[in-house]
Amino acid sequence: MSSGKVILCDLGGVLIDLHWVEHARGLFGKDMAADELKARWLSLGSVREFEAGNIDFQAFYELFCSETSAKVAFDKFKSEFVGIIGPVKPGCYEILDRLAGFGRLAMLSNTNYLHVEHLKRVSKIFAPFADLFFSYELRMVKPDRGIFAAVADRIGCAASDILFFDDSQTNIDAATSFGMNGFRVDSPQEIAKIVDARLKSGML
Repeated sequence: MSSGKVILCDLGGVLIDLHWVEHARGLFGKDMAADELKARWLSLGSVREFEAGNIDFQAFYELFCSETSAKVAFDKFKSEFVGIIGPVKPGCYEILDRLAGFGRLAMLSNTNYLHVEHLKRVSKIFAPFADLFFSYELRMVKPDRGIFAAVADRIGCAASDILFFDDSQTNIDAATSFGMNGFRVDSPQEIAKIVDARLKSGML
């Protein structure tokens, strides 16, 4: 891969596991199906505002409870929220170290300061990356077109030089529409397989 290529990775669901269902149920305070939980979560203005860095955690909690009528104490809500973050996926560090030798390694994640600080305490997942792009710092969230434009601008490369890996097809579609090379994946192994295939075919 030429030095101009960028491997841009999502975080949750791609590089780390998420204990999503059980802890999301704790946040809502009710038993809901996984698909229903995800759809409800993604529809909430409180989630978007928090991940875009527009409100702090206390305001997020209050707005979330107002939107959902959840009756969850603040301390339990915070514990459940942090508990969504699971361990780094098996083989992730070794694969990231190898991928970093093929091009510039960057991360783009819809996330928040609470989860980032937690991961800094319990893992070294951010260490292999030359660039870290977090939604709460950029004040934008995927799949907004502006967030992809901001990443390309800050790295200083064309969108076509970026290979973007995410577990959301909606995000992949948005990145592809912007001009990036988008691939839906659920693991670092899948990223490595795609990069290897493109190397062998001379596409990198």
